[in-house]
Amino acid sequence: MKILFFLLPLCAGAADNATDLIIKSEKHIRGDSFRGKMTMTVENAGQKRTLVLRNWSVGREKSFVKVLSPAKDRDTGNLRIGLNLWQYLPNIERVIKIPPSLMLQSWMGSDFTNDDLVKTSSISLDYTHKILGREKLEGFDAVKIECIPKPNAPIVWGKVISWVRAGDGVPLKQEFYAENGELLKSMEGKDVKTFGARTIPTTLVMRNLKRKDSRTTLHYDEVAFDEKIPDSLFTQENLRKPVKE
Repeated sequence: MKILFFLLPLCAGAADNATDLIIKSEKHIRGDSFRGKMTMTVENAGQKRTLVLRNWSVGREKSFVKVLSPAKDRDTGNLRIGLNLWQYLPNIERVIKIPPSLMLQSWMGSDFTNDDLVKTSSISLDYTHKILGREKLEGFDAVKIECIPKPNAPIVWGKVISWVRAGDGVPLKQEFYAENGELLKSMEGKDVKTFGARTIPTTLVMRNLKRKDSRTTLHYDEVAFDEKIPDSLFTQENLRKPVKE
């Protein structure tokens, strides 16, 4: 992929523009609510497996994920309310609480983490933002933004670099760094589509740079934003129930 890069003036107004773009980016991804069906393909060392998921969320406070297939993983699920995260394991019929120390743990053996799936942190609220420049990315004019965590913010990364589409902030790419500055993961967005007032990449490719020959592709098969989702969905009792197609 050819990327053209040139620096922008780093004036006082640039920081404000950076934050505005990140806020727009999160609004596209989260909406007031989100409901979707997704296919996740995990590739690692020549092995490939596929999971089908359903996901619901309300703002940045609540998230619910259930596995539809394969059969051996069906009904595995995650529930997040605020900063609290639980996982249901149907093979032992137990709900376990995931501690903050495991938010970077791989989710179902994929290159996505628990935090990636349930979106505990907020790039717009938990980080400061600075424009680094502009690039041509996947045919779009993109703004490259450095995101540095605020003191005491509930985050898991030392730094995030985000590329968003100029003007409307549609997310296109992210890089995730450890506190020591090491690049650990990258995520690229492809197949950008609009759903009502929200525009998102419908295919996400996540690479864990510590795992060679590894990548996970998440494709959105069904997407709906800004619907009314009942509070009764986001309960541990519902987490234990079999998922409906």
